[in-house]
Amino acid sequence: MMHVGVVGLGKMGSAIARNLLARGYEVSVWNRSVGAADVLAGLGAASRSSVKALIETVDAVIVMLWGDAAAREVTLEQVIPAARAPELIIEMSTLSPAMYETLESAATGRGAEFLAAPVLGSVNLAQQGSLTILAGGRETTFERARPLLDSLGTTVTYTGSVSASGYLKLANNTVIGVVAETLAELLDLCDRAGVDRRLAVESIGGAFGRVANSKIQQLLDRDSEPRFSLNALLKDLLLSREAAQSVQHCMPILDCVLPEVQRAAANGLGDRDYIALALKPALSRPASAAHTDV
Repeated sequence: MMHVGVVGLGKMGSAIARNLLARGYEVSVWNRSVGAADVLAGLGAASRSSVKALIETVDAVIVMLWGDAAAREVTLEQVIPAARAPELIIEMSTLSPAMYETLESAATGRGAEFLAAPVLGSVNLAQQGSLTILAGGRETTFERARPLLDSLGTTVTYTGSVSASGYLKLANNTVIGVVAETLAELLDLCDRAGVDRRLAVESIGGAFGRVANSKIQQLLDRDSEPRFSLNALLKDLLLSREAAQSVQHCMPILDCVLPEVQRAAANGLGDRDYIALALKPALSRPASAAHTDV
């Protein structure tokens, strides 16, 4: 079993280290402030005085930091310069795609193997080893790291390039922000209209999952045959705006979405399925006359 180093002991890094210790890994840790390292040392980890001291003792190092600036200071300027071939560096911090590429290039120059492996999931899932991991880099490096990654996550996806991991992670987290703001707008609308809170939460929350799951195959097939047309969606969004105005409620997300739907309808996509919004506009074949707008 690998001797694993964990660099960066915030909530996620500490949870990952706890999970590895529980699974019987030999774990060394380092953090810029020592308190978190002391806690993990009490659980059986070896606390190292420097990044260099940690790198000298481990087979693989997991880095979990806060953003590009920290990655530049720690991963680029300390972890990678101390690495030796064929050390495995797994950067699990959420970084810009460009920073992942910079780190991969620097690690390759040292003869080390590098993966960008940002994660989806909470602290609890990290401690349970149930994260979703988006790992990019050389496929041989991914295969070498796979047993360790499987100890950290229940869903481990190979993305190809390190930048692909970055774009996918940022796209996933953007969904979180959009969903949270959309929920805020819609629940406030229902609150203002006197709709029961539990009913609103369950109905609107269910809509997110239902819409996402129902459109996966259409997105993969670039299929815009109408199930629920863009024109029908446009009609309902206009009604939603009127409803919001009737209770003096502002809906910034709707204000952003509505012009895009109107533009798509004006460009000839009105009789297509509304998912045409998410497809490239090269949709030239005529829409089926039969549809099931509701």
